[in-house]
Amino acid sequence: MSELKYLETYGSENTVRTYKQALKVFLSNIYGDGELTDLAKRYFQETRDHKTDIQNFLAKINGRPPKTIRLYISAVRTFLMENDIELPEKFWRSLTRKIKGSMARTMDKIPSNVQLRRIIMHMPVHGKALYLTLASSGMRIGEALQLELDDIDLDNDPPKISIRGEYTKSGDPRYTFISGETKEHILEWLKYRTEYLKSASKRSRHGKSTEDTRLFPFGMSNAHFIWKNALDKTKLNSVDKSTKRHQFHPHVLRKFFRTRMGPVISVDITEALMGHKGYLTDIYRRYDEDKLAEFYKKGETAVAVFGKVEDALMKADVTKLENRILELNREVADLKDNWRKLKDFTVDLTSMTPEELQILAKLAQEMLRKQIKEADRDEQERQRKHAYAEEEREAWREQKMKEK
Repeated sequence: MSELKYLETYGSENTVRTYKQALKVFLSNIYGDGELTDLAKRYFQETRDHKTDIQNFLAKINGRPPKTIRLYISAVRTFLMENDIELPEKFWRSLTRKIKGSMARTMDKIPSNVQLRRIIMHMPVHGKALYLTLASSGMRIGEALQLELDDIDLDNDPPKISIRGEYTKSGDPRYTFISGETKEHILEWLKYRTEYLKSASKRSRHGKSTEDTRLFPFGMSNAHFIWKNALDKTKLNSVDKSTKRHQFHPHVLRKFFRTRMGPVISVDITEALMGHKGYLTDIYRRYDEDKLAEFYKKGETAVAVFGKVEDALMKADVTKLENRILELNREVADLKDNWRKLKDFTVDLTSMTPEELQILAKLAQEMLRKQIKEADRDEQERQRKHAYAEEEREAWREQKMKEK
């Protein structure tokens, strides 16, 4: 049995690719360059000090982000265990204590609707379709690149995507939706898809098949190239000073989806559409497919990229306003209830009991907190509108420069 045979049991291609990359770094640190399968075979043919090998490996990858280090260590641990090498739990605990931090070190940036529009405008037709799908559905890029043509129902309103369990990180199937504007770009892409496959087949040294049934018949490297090329053209290719990685990268489109949809249709429904396991079971138990589609339609304009973005944001703001009115009605009802408790009190504070004074003080504090909260919300809204206006003016100036 091959030393790497166990990797075939993983459903996610992305997981397999990441584990292979980790093992290649681990084994190359010992032997230098070589084929991964040959290096793995050699490793178990020799008598090795596994603890020392792993400690040297940790020193080798020490400058990488904490999440990457933990993932690489986990890949090596699994590699050893699957080949009947088990080290004490105490050793692994002492190793992980040496890893500082638990969050990604790159300070990501979430693009505004206008910035995302500028990025996507510089993409070819299949890039536009892919990245609008990610932005409007909350899918992971690895999930989107595995979608088959029959996984998407463009006749549904809103268009529905069925994500099979073999595509997902958790192994659980789910469905999500895409916006109307994304549907239009997918339809445009489908007009050219056959020609794209023929052209790709001619260019490929390995005789790439024209029978690829995926919606997006290309790989991760191609997808990342499209994104990076668009970033370079829009001058939005800023990098994190400590990690030297792009702050705008495809994964931030999941954050884009969450920050736009969450305030409109509730965070738990948004998280379920994104595939976060802790929310899926509860949401699917409470709401059927039609109800989730209805929720998505309410928040669809918040993830608009093309068309009149200001109209889309205004519609989203109307939904937020409706929710705020409901919230205020509840607050008014609470205030009326508290007032009923106080209306029998005498106006003369000196005659109030300590309990009555306590209720009155609590009511005054609640009203003061609400006033402060409203003032903060108004200031944040003013800043948001100001920032949005600046972005629109910048986009308008860029358009005028192109016209010249």
